[in-house]
Amino acid sequence: MRILEKIITSVLSTLIFSLSLAFLEYTPVAEQQAGIGYNSLEGLFILYFFYSFPIYLLGGGFYSYLVDVYFDVIQFCNEFLKYIIGYLVYIAGGLLVVGVLSVIILLTDGGTGGLLTFGALMFGALAALLFYHISLISKKALKLFAR
Repeated sequence: MRILEKIITSVLSTLIFSLSLAFLEYTPVAEQQAGIGYNSLEGLFILYFFYSFPIYLLGGGFYSYLVDVYFDVIQFCNEFLKYIIGYLVYIAGGLLVVGVLSVIILLTDGGTGGLLTFGALMFGALAALLFYHISLISKKALKLFAR
């Protein structure tokens, strides 16, 4: 059940994340200049989806699984404390995933390609927080449907 939850969370998070990035990068037709190539909204969405889905599924799903196993062992005094600690742990996880990707790119290409910039780290943290909140919602929904 937990694996299914992580797959659902990964798909939903990827859809929202890719759609958000596509909207941020899309240039409306009215603002496009002649002689310059632009991507369509659908093209940007598909591009971001194909790049982010494996990262969400493998990096985010695996990290989230480990966090859930760890959080099942710990007894928190209230739900708000559990939420705050989860919030911070998922930020750290987003930074960790970006760091691991940076090391992989560094070892294969010889450079990080600007992946260790503040913006990349910020996107990693925001993507992890999106995954965390979608995970909280999917847990509630799966509990509701399991009854």
